[in-house]
Amino acid sequence: MRAAVRLLPLFVRPRTVLSAQGILMAIAFAACSALFLTVAGGLWAFLHWDTTPDGSGVLVMYKILAGIATALLVVPAVTLGQAAANLAARSETDRLSGLSLLGASSRTITALAVSSPVIVAAAGSVVGIGGYFALLAPVSLIPFQGRGLGYANMLLPWWAVLTAVGLLVMVSAVASVMGLRKLAVSPLGVRTRSLESHFPWARIIVGAIGLVVLYVLLQITLNASGVAILVAGLLLSFMIALLVIDVLGVLFVRLVAHLSAQRARTADRLIAARLVSDAPKQYWRQVSGLAMTSFIAVVAGTGVSMLVQIDDQADGAAGPEALLAGDMRTGILLTLVIALLFITVSAAVNLTAQVYDRAPTYRELHAAGMDEGTVASLTVRTTMMPVVWVSVLSAGLGLLLVLPLAGFALVMSPATFLIMLSTVVVGILVLRAGLLLTRPTVRRVTLAESA
Repeated sequence: MRAAVRLLPLFVRPRTVLSAQGILMAIAFAACSALFLTVAGGLWAFLHWDTTPDGSGVLVMYKILAGIATALLVVPAVTLGQAAANLAARSETDRLSGLSLLGASSRTITALAVSSPVIVAAAGSVVGIGGYFALLAPVSLIPFQGRGLGYANMLLPWWAVLTAVGLLVMVSAVASVMGLRKLAVSPLGVRTRSLESHFPWARIIVGAIGLVVLYVLLQITLNASGVAILVAGLLLSFMIALLVIDVLGVLFVRLVAHLSAQRARTADRLIAARLVSDAPKQYWRQVSGLAMTSFIAVVAGTGVSMLVQIDDQADGAAGPEALLAGDMRTGILLTLVIALLFITVSAAVNLTAQVYDRAPTYRELHAAGMDEGTVASLTVRTTMMPVVWVSVLSAGLGLLLVLPLAGFALVMSPATFLIMLSTVVVGILVLRAGLLLTRPTVRRVTLAESA
């Protein structure tokens, strides 16, 4: 640890922090912190609503829906934090390899690999607190029950803000450690990025257990008699479903890449499929945000279908019931917009990290005679190849989850499918735009050797 402390100033320098990768990672953590604190602030405001004047329980429904929306956005926020930490880990590979060759211990390398992402994560999260205060100004004016939530009502207590920042920093540290564990931390292991290769039995087992737990939890929730059990069951069900998608998505990407390799008819298609097959988890991170947003879109679409029934029942109603349907539309729109914002930032971070991670491969292909345009097209193919299929996987799981809760008619309604398809299309366009933005980075790393 003493060696790590002495070497830390060499890793965390103004030149490193202000590099393109450092700035991107800091922006990612700042955006993650600001968005998540804003969502938590909305939940905090709803939870402190006075529901005693409302005998019908409509205001209690607002608290339940706000909790569900927050639970749906927790996993995309954590995924964005992981993406930023992985970008930091890739930027330190060369310097870590030099220390490893000079005889630095595995403990020293691990400490240095974790310290840089943690410092940048802490700095970005603190900046995100300022963004949270800025976002509260317009968000607090969005009307619910005819009036805005209020700036003061959405202010979280100091301990909640510090807890959120601490969790993001912890996510960064855990992601860095997990990424380093997959490398053989030896004098040549970091340099060659020698990955442990094994069949993903653990992921299959965890995914199967998650599906069983999800089924049992849904049965308990459907048979619940108390409101507290119902709310807790719904929140846990949505969060577990998102985690199951994250676990099984890697396996699904691996299967899609294997099938694509068998059907490939051109060299770039075959190489792209092999790249994805060799590192499915890395490419899953590029599309995981869209997959989880597809799941959220299914839940949101079902909610919109429910609004039709609520509108019919609310004709001539007075009080909170008259405004419930419109407020639910507002909440659904907010949830989808925030989820798409998470996708946008996560896509930029993941795509940039993937370019730097595959830089040696791109340079070797270019040196072997592959032109620069074909090398750039590999980044497009490796990212877009599994997009549609993982969206179908997550949307299918979302349909199975809400089917027993909302009924066949609502789940299969045109509104559900319209919102789901439009969200997927927008997400795919965001990913495609992110690929265009990484084109200069691909050119730079491809020509780095010759330069």
